[in-house]
Amino acid sequence: MRIRSLAALLVLTACRRGDAPPATIDQARAKSSGERVVVEGVVTVPSGVIDAGFAIADETGGIYVAADSTTRYRSDQVVRVTGTLSDNHGLLVVTPTSIAAADGHPRARVTAGPASIVGERSEGSLVETTGTVTGPVVDDRPYGWKITIRDATGALLVFVPVGARIDVSGIRAGQRLRVRGFSGQYDDHHEILPRSQKDIVVLDS
Repeated sequence: MRIRSLAALLVLTACRRGDAPPATIDQARAKSSGERVVVEGVVTVPSGVIDAGFAIADETGGIYVAADSTTRYRSDQVVRVTGTLSDNHGLLVVTPTSIAAADGHPRARVTAGPASIVGERSEGSLVETTGTVTGPVVDDRPYGWKITIRDATGALLVFVPVGARIDVSGIRAGQRLRVRGFSGQYDDHHEILPRSQKDIVVLDS
């Protein structure tokens, strides 16, 4: 009873200040494109890695913030984002109207599993998987590089954005890779996007 009363007091205080209480990220993701959302999370993909935007996450999930180059956020900063949900080539994003530092301490979970873990259910979150490289690295600059890995559940595209500054020159077919990164989508396919060199580990050669 005391917990419920405290929660109600916090919501009432926020409303008196004119601030909407933030939703959890999974609650925000359940809304429709065009709806307004307020979310808080820790930065999991810093500005400038994928593009000018960044990603945030809390204990329930993650989402990409389609910010412009006037904002720069680094990993582990905690922010409150107010904006509108929209679709960006199949990826659900928040187009922000305001971004502010927040005082909370949300934790981003990393979900590990097979290649099939990358999909709608994990979109926006951090994931980790392992697979065997099926062919040569494909140069897709100025955007980045494409690496396809496969395990028993199927093939997965690893998209290495230029902004991640990852050296892919030593990666070749037949290697087993452990990849950690952002679970994303581009048009009709899902992909994992590593954020830095430590997100790609060659397990054997």
